Amino acid sequence: MDADEDILWLRWQQERSAAARDALIVHYSPWARVLARDVYLRVYLVLDAWQDCAQNALIGLLDAIERFDPGRGVPFKPFARLRVRGAVFDGLRVLRNVHLELGHDAPFRAAAAKERVESLREDESGDPLENFVAATVGLGLGFLLDMQSMPGHMQPADAYAELEKAQLSAAVSESLDRLTERERTVVVMHYYHQLPFVEIAEQLSVTKGRISQLHKRALERLRYCLRERVMVESA
Repeated sequence: MDADEDILWLRWQQERSAAARDALIVHYSPWARVLARDVYLRVYLVLDAWQDCAQNALIGLLDAIERFDPGRGVPFKPFARLRVRGAVFDGLRVLRNVHLELGHDAPFRAAAAKERVESLREDESGDPLENFVAATVGLGLGFLLDMQSMPGHMQPADAYAELEKAQLSAAVSESLDRLTERERTVVVMHYYHQLPFVEIAEQLSVTKGRISQLHKRALERLRYCLRERVMVESA
């Protein structure tokens, strides 16, 4: 493990707090999604199951974090790999004998869109036009975060447009570091692991309303960071 990982595990051992666990989830989430992607790309022509793969990768990651003991001298990723992959495969076994039409995750997407709109429109005040712009930009940022979570198996139709999208996506990723730990955890769980607000609330032991607030605040902060970046680059 590198120095950052050592610090995270030491913090988790000492505190056993939700904040320490959240930091580990955010740190290892990209790696867990890579494992989920590897499994998904083997089956996506048969099952459109990315939502299930992403969610179950998080379940396996959470289980591995709870069970891992750094004192045994075994690196975390080899220890966790079987649990993450096992959780993804277990989820696919549940779907194996179920007939799934293309776009079977439409109910999740509809529910997620509703949650996001409601979150972004909470406590609106001031200029209605500014509120509309903020909500629209927030939904656009959510779309970019969604795209970051998906396996990249589609060839871009427009190379220039794809480059612009990739640059903006990279800017969003960099801006995630400006969020608080809890805000970043909500973004990772909802957009990268496809969990609805109610399930995130259960994982973090808070209310669904609190998750909605954190979601709105995170997207507002991302919007501000991107605006700052544009102003610097255009100066």
